[in-house]
Amino acid sequence: MSSAELVSRRVPWRAALLGVAASGLGQLYSGRPLRAIVVHLLALSGVFLCIRTIFIASRPWNIIVPVVGALVIWLLALGDAAWCAKKAAPDYRLKPYNRWYVYLLLIALVALEQEVTKSFLHARFAALKNVAGSMLPTLMPGDYVYVKRRAYVDSAPKRGDIVYFRYPPNPTVSFVKRVVAEGGDVVRIEHKRVYLNGQPVPEPYAQFEYASDLPLRDDFPPSSRVLDSLPAAWGIDPAWRRDLPRFTRADGLHVPPDCVFVLGDNRHNSLDSRFWGFVPRANVLGKAEVIYFSWNAEAHRARWERLGEVLK
Repeated sequence: MSSAELVSRRVPWRAALLGVAASGLGQLYSGRPLRAIVVHLLALSGVFLCIRTIFIASRPWNIIVPVVGALVIWLLALGDAAWCAKKAAPDYRLKPYNRWYVYLLLIALVALEQEVTKSFLHARFAALKNVAGSMLPTLMPGDYVYVKRRAYVDSAPKRGDIVYFRYPPNPTVSFVKRVVAEGGDVVRIEHKRVYLNGQPVPEPYAQFEYASDLPLRDDFPPSSRVLDSLPAAWGIDPAWRRDLPRFTRADGLHVPPDCVFVLGDNRHNSLDSRFWGFVPRANVLGKAEVIYFSWNAEAHRARWERLGEVLK
């Protein structure tokens, strides 16, 4: 290689473009390998920090700060890459790493790193869209929710938690409901009022649409006589119809260990544990925590007021 080929002026826009392909690559292009490593690590750390910020109960900043923060980190990295290229000597002598194939290799490695990072995050967090109205008014159709997958690795779901779980009669389907009773609890519903271990439970989040009471829906668990007379059109699962008497006592429904009893907040429009039974703890996939976006399909507009709402 001639001496002319060993000298090449660094171009700021090329440095920024390489930074788009892989954070820190623009700094490497400009002859700043240590700076490139630092920029790349800071950008990677920023991703994790932004995600953690989403779960801080300070709406709407828990959404605005991560989005703006990620954008600022990205722009600063690109600006720094262009600045490094501008400050490089006009007669910059190419280093061993200033080769197109080295850049391609690094871009491929960063792409692999991104896939590993996505897999790591996917194992801990999930993003889901709520399409049903069974959790109104807490969750509305069109709400996009972040779920902590590892919320119950070292603990069991607690009363009041909004959980994301596999539907027991069909594990290929996933639901979101609220835990009303844990394993070992005794639950009953009288005239729409939930009683847990004999005590009434305040439920400011519950919504009711009809005044009249119906067995199974508003009075639960039903007696054996009432249970036998319930029409199939009411939606009770046949297996649950057979099993329900085994868990029913005079004081209410006894929740077995390692299971939870869940209800939708929209009590008159929710197929939940009243209709198909308990949720085994093994079926619980995580805890729904934050609404990160919401879209009103009927009005064709975003519900900005729900942005960053922490679920309770």
